[in-house]
Amino acid sequence: MVRRLIAVALLFATTALADDARTQRLEKLCRVWAAAKYAHPAMMTGKIDWDGALVRAIPAVRAASTPAQFVAAVDAMLKEFNDPVTHVVAPGTKAKRSDVPQLMRTDERGVLVIDAGPYIATHDALAFWTQTEAIAGAVARASDVRVDLTGLTGEGNETAAIDDLAYMPWSTEPVPVPGKWMTYYSGFDPQEGGTSGGYYSALMLIASKPLAPAEKSFVRRITFVTDGALPPPPFVVALVRAGKAKVEGPLIDAASTLRIDLGDGYAAQIRTMTYDSGGQALMPVPLIDAKYEAMKPPDLPYRLLAAFRIWSVIHYFYPYKHLIGDWDAVLHEFIPRFEGANDADAYTGAVLEMTAHIYDGHVGVGPLPAIAHFFPPATVPFQIRRVENVYAVIDKYDPSAPVSIGDVVVSVDGEPIDARVERLWKYATASTEEARLNRMAQNALRGAEGSIAQLGIRGKDGATRTVAVPRITKFDFPEPKDLPYRVLDGNIGYADLRRLTTAQVDAMFDALMQTKALILDMRGYPKGTAWAIAPRINTRHAVYGASFRGALVEGAESPTLQTSRGYWFDQPLPTRAKPLYTGKVIVLIDSRAISQAEHSCLFFEQAAGAAFVGSPTAGANGDVTNFWLPGGLLVRFSGHDVRHADGRQLQRVGIQPDIRVEPTIAGLQAGKDEVLERAVAYVNGGK
Repeated sequence: MVRRLIAVALLFATTALADDARTQRLEKLCRVWAAAKYAHPAMMTGKIDWDGALVRAIPAVRAASTPAQFVAAVDAMLKEFNDPVTHVVAPGTKAKRSDVPQLMRTDERGVLVIDAGPYIATHDALAFWTQTEAIAGAVARASDVRVDLTGLTGEGNETAAIDDLAYMPWSTEPVPVPGKWMTYYSGFDPQEGGTSGGYYSALMLIASKPLAPAEKSFVRRITFVTDGALPPPPFVVALVRAGKAKVEGPLIDAASTLRIDLGDGYAAQIRTMTYDSGGQALMPVPLIDAKYEAMKPPDLPYRLLAAFRIWSVIHYFYPYKHLIGDWDAVLHEFIPRFEGANDADAYTGAVLEMTAHIYDGHVGVGPLPAIAHFFPPATVPFQIRRVENVYAVIDKYDPSAPVSIGDVVVSVDGEPIDARVERLWKYATASTEEARLNRMAQNALRGAEGSIAQLGIRGKDGATRTVAVPRITKFDFPEPKDLPYRVLDGNIGYADLRRLTTAQVDAMFDALMQTKALILDMRGYPKGTAWAIAPRINTRHAVYGASFRGALVEGAESPTLQTSRGYWFDQPLPTRAKPLYTGKVIVLIDSRAISQAEHSCLFFEQAAGAAFVGSPTAGANGDVTNFWLPGGLLVRFSGHDVRHADGRQLQRVGIQPDIRVEPTIAGLQAGKDEVLERAVAYVNGGK
């Protein structure tokens, strides 16, 4: 029996090790595929079926049992570029020091031979750099020069050392150096619909300075010896194109490459730049991922394609990636999950769970019918929120709904609401714990269209009853007929920004201009009014309203770029030639304020030094963008890192109240708005 148990344990351990090794191979494949997708210029200039290349590689990578089999599968994928530069590089061998010729010598024909490649490969770049003045002097005196560029591996500072040869006295005339094309992404251009983020992708042509002419040069014949292992430096291409040099060996048309470590000494080499031919300009085509809508569920390779897309887009383009933590660990965790997601619901669940690890209130997966198993399309006509550790009704869209403000929901269809929230927790995300609790609570009320929600309700009397509430998908209840602004007792202005439109802003100020304070209710989503309101309250004469940061992905920098590089700009506050409101400004907030609502708060903070009353906002701002996954799923995420104008973090923090106050069950049941009451007290001299 003991032997049998040991054998079973060993079998499980062996299987687990094999599974983990397969996952690690797939992780490396993902990194290679993603780097090539966003760095190789051909992805924007030709019809490369890069999804297909990955799908064809996945079975071979999963089945590989040796490093040679694995790298052969990766190499086969890279060769679909039909690019001699883009391939797997095998482990190199360095010559022994005793095998290295001296750096410079003159052969029997009087040719100056510079063994640059062999010297650097067996010594180091620093040793080469100490010899550059001597090389320049020797070149200036020679008429026939032969430069050996073989033996280089691309490691360390080899490339930089070779590039220094460009400053040798090759010619007394300036020699034009071709420009270099590279991919360039300013944020992530949405693949469905538009965005206010201004994201775009492009092929960028980088201008090159010509080789400077030497005061004196006797060089008449220049020969470069290459082995095709690395792209030639730009000065070599320039001299060859100008007819001033010849090449022995392959002259690969690539300006730079990147390498992704595959383990065991192997690396995937990927072109990141190509030289300008001087002919017709290249015509870039934006990358739009195929939806593969008919695949429900997608086959295993396409499920892994989905996981790879999620990881790569967030890895390269998510401006808040530094807040996620170990995103690589998420890929490692979910590769087996996607492999095992054999039915549509399991696949959709894996997508929802993986994207939930981004912890961003803008992150979501749609369209709604595709996720209906987890989040059905219909819900009840009222809103609940976490109040004093229970879920209470705080607003009603249908006055006839059989619940009252302040009622506590204790169960949904016979299941305790806390249990249902916990069950749904992993499938959706938010930027803060409070926002996520409230989002999950509202989702817990969902059901099929036309279904009846059987809700356990605890009322004001403390008794629990069951009420039946029809679930609906369309909320076409009439809007209130009263204006969204008014004067409160004590000559205090109030405006409900959830209802106020831009067309009503000037009329609001006309009506409230003489009030001693203005309370702006931002406990929900506004209608784009901040750009009209801010200039009317800008008593601080502020110039900027918010600070933006965005991902900037340049093909040549792809392997190292995450969020350490990017673009930054300060957003100016709008100006208007209208009378200025000079009273106090108070803004009511809670976690229903998200995105544009929080951005409005940034404007009001800068313009008027607004005081915030309530509880923290959702902590999710940044113009939303999106990308497609197999099965027709669309993933949304924040494309900008938006901050306070002074650079303070907003994401996952939210607008913090100056005066923290939250509703109570007793207050709701008594018909009070305790947050508004506290704001009024503050205006009237309260602390």
